Amino acid sequence: METSRTGKVRMTGGEAVTATLAAHGVEVIFGIPGGHSLAIYDALSKQREIRHVLGRHEQGLGFMADGYARASGRVGVVTTTSGPAVANLSCAMGCATTDTSPVLAISSTVRSDLVGRNRGGLHDCGESLEIMRPVCRHVHRCFSVDDIPLAIADLLHKLRTGRPGGAYCEIPCDILGAEAELEIPVPRTLQRVQPDPKQVESAVRLLADARHPVIRVGTGATVSDAGTELAELAVRLGAIVVPTTLGRGILASDHPNLITTDGVSWTEVSEVIADADVVLAVGTMFKQEDTANWTAKLGKKLIHVDIDPEEIGRSYEPAVGIVGDAKAALRAMLDGLSDRTTADADWIARGKEAHSQRLANQRRVSSVEMKALDILQSAVGRDAILVCDRCNLGYWAYRCGQAYAPRTFQYPMGYGALGGALPQAIGAKIACPEKQVVCVIGDGGFQFTATELAVAVQENTPFTIVLCNNGVYGAIKANQERNFGGRLFGCSLVNPDFSKIAEAYGIPFARAETLDDFEKALGCGIWKRELNMIELTVDISDPPPV
Repeated sequence: METSRTGKVRMTGGEAVTATLAAHGVEVIFGIPGGHSLAIYDALSKQREIRHVLGRHEQGLGFMADGYARASGRVGVVTTTSGPAVANLSCAMGCATTDTSPVLAISSTVRSDLVGRNRGGLHDCGESLEIMRPVCRHVHRCFSVDDIPLAIADLLHKLRTGRPGGAYCEIPCDILGAEAELEIPVPRTLQRVQPDPKQVESAVRLLADARHPVIRVGTGATVSDAGTELAELAVRLGAIVVPTTLGRGILASDHPNLITTDGVSWTEVSEVIADADVVLAVGTMFKQEDTANWTAKLGKKLIHVDIDPEEIGRSYEPAVGIVGDAKAALRAMLDGLSDRTTADADWIARGKEAHSQRLANQRRVSSVEMKALDILQSAVGRDAILVCDRCNLGYWAYRCGQAYAPRTFQYPMGYGALGGALPQAIGAKIACPEKQVVCVIGDGGFQFTATELAVAVQENTPFTIVLCNNGVYGAIKANQERNFGGRLFGCSLVNPDFSKIAEAYGIPFARAETLDDFEKALGCGIWKRELNMIELTVDISDPPPV
C-alpha cells in the first residue's frame, strides 16, 4: 500500500478488505483460502491487527464466526472463496440470521465480466448472491475497488445498530486483485433506535394499571445490553420475567422475578403467562419453539418491543407495538413509571410455584434425563458458556436448562441446523478465552463437523466436548416411535470408535457409561482446562413433546 499526495492510500481490493475490517475493530477472521480469494490472504499476510483462524470446511467456518458472535456480542467475520464455498457457508449464515447473531461473510466470486452470465467458469453456477439472499439480512456485491471499504463499513454498521443476523459481501476476483487510491472510512457513531414517545406513553398506561404483569424477554434485550433496565423495570412493576430460549441469562435464573418455561409444551408456566393482564414482550420474534407451536397465550394485552418493524404483528397482534432498541425502550418506560405501585403481592409467588412445579413434574417422569442435566449444569458453573447441539441432552438443556449470565447459552433455534455446536464452541472460546466452554453434541451431529477438531487443536482452544453416543438420531427415532407406528428407518448410526478420533488429534478422552461416571469425568475434564472429550453412553431419552 502506498500513500498518495491526496492522503489516500493506493491498495488492492484485498488490502481494502483487511484495512476496512481492522479500522472497524475486527480482531478475528475465520477463513479458508481459495484461488479466487488469494488477494485477501496476501493482504492478511502483511498485517498484524487481525488474527486469522484457518477452518476445514466452510459450514464449520460459519458456525465458528457465529459462536464467536453469540459469546461476545462482537461481529463474527468469515471469508471464503467463490462458488461451492458460498453454498457450504449458507447453512451457518441462516442459523445466524434466524437466531439474531451478527456474522459478516466476505467472499470472492468469478471475474466481474462473467458475473451472471453462467458461462461455465471455475466456481460459477449462476448467481451465487442468490444463494445468500434468503439466509442473510443484508447482501451486497462490489463492482469496483472503491466500493469495497464503503460496503464493508456499511454492513458492519447495520449489524451493530439494527437487528443482527447474517450479512454477505461478494467481490469479483479481478476486483480483489485490482488497485485504486482509497480512503478507509472511520466507524460511524453507534446510535440506539429510539422508540416513538407516543407508543411508549401508551405502553406506560397499560403497565401502570397492571396487577399481573409479565415481561417476555428475548435475544434483542441481550443484544442491546438491557439487563440493568430489565431488572429495574421488573422490580418496579412486580412483574414475572420469562426469558425465551436465547434470552436466557439476561437475568440470572435465580433472580427473584424470573421463571422459565418450556418452549415446546403447554405447562404450568404457560397458564401463568396466559393469565397476565399485560405481557411486555421485548426483543423476541415469537419463534415456534418458544411458543409451543404458537399456541401460547400472551395475556389479555400485549406490548411488543422490537428493533425490527417487520416483527411487530407478524405472529401475535399487540395492543401496542414499539419499534426501537430494547435498552432505550425499557429506559423510556421506566422514566414514565416513576409513580408505579407494584403488582399483587402473590403474583410472583404464583409464578415461582408454577416454575417449580414444571421442573418437578419433569423430574418425576424423566429422572435420569433431569439428573444428567443437573450434573451438566452444576459442573459448568454460573458464568461458563454452554453450547448445545440438537441432541437428546441438548434438548433437555433447551427445555429445562437455566442460565446465570448473558451470552452463556447457545442453541440452534430458528434454522435449527445439526452439528454446529462443535465449531460454535471453538468460536466462543476464541472470543472469550477467560471463560470455561462446554460443548454438548450428539454422535450424529458430531460427524457433520468433526473435522473442525483440527481447528480446536491448531488454535489451542481448551474446552470440554460432551459427545452423547446412543448410536442413533435420537429425535428421529422418538418421532418414528410416537407417530409412525414404531417403524424405524434411516435413524440408526454405524459410529466410529470416538476414542480413536480423540487419540488421533491428541485429545484426552474419557467414556462415561453411568451418570456417576459422567459427573466425575465432567468435573475432571473442566478442571483440566484443556481440550478434552467425554463420550456419554447413558441412554438419554428424547424429551416428550407434551
